Amino acid sequence: MSDEYTSRQERRRQQKQKKTRSHGRKRSLWKKILLGLCAAFLLAVIACGITIAVMIHDAPTLKASDLQTPQSTRIYDQDGKLVSTVFHEENRVKIHIDDVPETVKDAVISIEDKRFRDHHGIDFHRLFGAVFANVKNGWGAEGGSTITQQVIKRSVLTPEKTLKRKVQEAWLSLKLERKYSKDEILEMYLNNVYFGHRAYGIKTASKTYFGENNLSKLNISQAALLAGLPNAPSADDPFKHPERAQKRRDQVLSAMESNHVISKQQADKAKAKPISEIIRKEEKKQENNDDPYNAFIDTVYEQMVNQKKVVSEKDFYQGGLKIYTTLDSKAQKAVYDLIHSKDIPYPDKHFETGITLVDTKTGAIKAVGGGRHFKAVGYTNYGTNVQNQPGSTIKPILDYAPAIEHLNWPTSHTLSDEPYQYSDGTPINEWDNKYWGDISMRRALEWSRNIPALKAFQAVGQDKAQKFAKGLGIKIDPIFESASIGGFDGVSPLQMAGAYAAFGNGGKYHEPSTVKKIVFPDGKKWKPKSKPKNAMHDYTAYMITDMLKTVVASGTGTQANIPGIPVAGKTGTTNIPNDIKDQYGLGDGVLDSWFVGYTPQYSLAVWTGYPSLKNKDGDVQYIRYDGSQNIAMQLFQTLMSEISDPNMDDFKKPDSVVSSGSELYVRGAQYQPSEEQADQGTNEENQNQEEQQETTEQPNQEENTENQEQEEEQEEEQDKEEEQANQEEDKDSQEQEDEQDKEQPDQEEDKDNQEQEDKQDKEEADKGEDKEDKQQEDEQDKEKANQEENKANQEEDKDNQKQEDQQKNKEDDHSSEDNNDNEHNNKDKKKDNDSESDNENNNSEENDSS
Repeated sequence: MSDEYTSRQERRRQQKQKKTRSHGRKRSLWKKILLGLCAAFLLAVIACGITIAVMIHDAPTLKASDLQTPQSTRIYDQDGKLVSTVFHEENRVKIHIDDVPETVKDAVISIEDKRFRDHHGIDFHRLFGAVFANVKNGWGAEGGSTITQQVIKRSVLTPEKTLKRKVQEAWLSLKLERKYSKDEILEMYLNNVYFGHRAYGIKTASKTYFGENNLSKLNISQAALLAGLPNAPSADDPFKHPERAQKRRDQVLSAMESNHVISKQQADKAKAKPISEIIRKEEKKQENNDDPYNAFIDTVYEQMVNQKKVVSEKDFYQGGLKIYTTLDSKAQKAVYDLIHSKDIPYPDKHFETGITLVDTKTGAIKAVGGGRHFKAVGYTNYGTNVQNQPGSTIKPILDYAPAIEHLNWPTSHTLSDEPYQYSDGTPINEWDNKYWGDISMRRALEWSRNIPALKAFQAVGQDKAQKFAKGLGIKIDPIFESASIGGFDGVSPLQMAGAYAAFGNGGKYHEPSTVKKIVFPDGKKWKPKSKPKNAMHDYTAYMITDMLKTVVASGTGTQANIPGIPVAGKTGTTNIPNDIKDQYGLGDGVLDSWFVGYTPQYSLAVWTGYPSLKNKDGDVQYIRYDGSQNIAMQLFQTLMSEISDPNMDDFKKPDSVVSSGSELYVRGAQYQPSEEQADQGTNEENQNQEEQQETTEQPNQEENTENQEQEEEQEEEQDKEEEQANQEEDKDSQEQEDEQDKEQPDQEEDKDNQEQEDKQDKEEADKGEDKEDKQQEDEQDKEKANQEENKANQEEDKDNQKQEDQQKNKEDDHSSEDNNDNEHNNKDKKKDNDSESDNENNNSEENDSS
């Protein structure tokens, strides 16, 4: 019994010891875990400390000069040459902090940094809020920068949103607070910050928006408006976007009330004032900033800030960036000089133009013409930003190129120009109110016929046509049948130049771009990643190009032709709606006039017209048939002649295209020429292209050249056969007789007979019967060639006469043009009303004239 009792006690003792050991092991494990965590935390702190120390060590030093003047962005051309500095000191008027009223100070501090007077450079309360927002919405979603940090950022640091920059910014802000007073720091901010419209500093901004140099005269509402502008000067521009500006001003007023610097009654009273009452009535721009490069720089700004959002607006002006662009300085100056040239017969001072020049192979924007009155970044840029109805310049993009791409139509494909209507029954009219019957696709494009264009669009289908245009950077949504002749909201010259460049580049489309790279102050670089895309087959691009060369050589675009340069292009105009004509009693004319064309080197789009139907004086303005409708072609021809390489090669025909005479076919497609025709077309291709280019100015030059070559070949043969001393004299006589034959075709037979007799006498004495027969054969060949020449001249004269008759009919019929299609869809700027139509046939019937 006692043994059993002892055993039980031992077992209990052993169990207690086991539990004790187990608890000891658990406590030891937790102790190790805690020690490990503490060690890891300590190591992390040390690592962070070292990292922060390295970042701080790399921070730039504070210099008074950097703090007083913001870092300016610099613009370089394609050769790396500095062409412009965005910030100019003359655009800033400094102010002493003592001259800034308390109302203005309170407005700025309330919206930008309400604890500015209390912190030492870093607002940790605001910082933690920004960190939470960045964790929730992604890095850079919200900033926690104080006014002190903003001074540092604008003065000495890169604009990149990185951890390293934020650490350096915080460190330098602490140093700045120790070195300068709060008022001095606030003064730096107010003098350096950008307020829009090239106004740096709050005093310049006050003059810009209110016409007031004395800030003490500003009311609370005006002070709040200025304080809110630096956040987004363009988006909140009170001149262009008064609603957004009012919303931002009211935010500032609410912040001032929350910060207890104004009462609720003061805030409500200030909010009740509309923006139009507190800003000056008319915006006045600084004219001294006009220079040849501003339109291009405006395009850089639009792409980098608004479209791609590579940099912010603040950083674009004051980020110390180096922006290397695709700008061709010589071409840009040529565009600027041409737009302002007195040699161009602009009808009046309100007449405008927009121009964009791009590289055909790369899509790089080389030059921009923003308009005759374009002065600086922020102005209306008619070259890149303003869209107008394109008229017939859209036909290659929406009608004929898709027909070749999807249906493999040859350039000889027959289309009937006849009375016709849209799918809903609305009639479509030709610009001359005439119908030409069955004509080829080439001829329909050459003379800009509307009905064949619509039929091509319908044959392809609007969905495929829409997709094809989108592949060339032109989005039309929704799309109606009227778009086939230009009846939709519109396009910019930049879009058209980029789209046409693809035709000249074998079907490869490059999105037009201005920037090659951006270098930040710390040396980091940004480069675009865009790549070309195949917008169409090479046969489509070449066949459209060949037809557009015909437009320039002998169609509506002859005034844009450049001798010796391979040019393809298209004219385009939009008519005045009948209701507008009737309302204002207008005569014949158009609203827009275009020419878009390209060479293997450049693609160039030119728009001309008026900004609105009425000018500021209430006068109706439109393009009249007084030569103004041809200014677009004149601008194109002059500029392209100046900048083009005269030795450039012609467009290269791909193997996928088969020639038959002057017409082209897709190899292997349903529409094919016979083998004999294809062989003949291949042999005659180069000769036909040269003849097309020269028909306008030198209709007989090619034939005369061929005759001269035949004469030289005969003379060389005579040199080999004749050995006597009188050989040169006989040859000279023969050349004189040939020249007389050209000048007097009616005497050709007599002179040829005499020439044969003379040569027969000489050769009978020297060489005998065999050589005499050979000479007679040569002369018969020559006579046959001359007869063919006369026949070709007669046919060409007949063609020229036909073109003159067509032109005459076109000019005579302008007064009777039917603008039925125009009435459905013209832009609001042209009509002076805000109504929009959902009718499928809302369009602007294109009106071309040669």
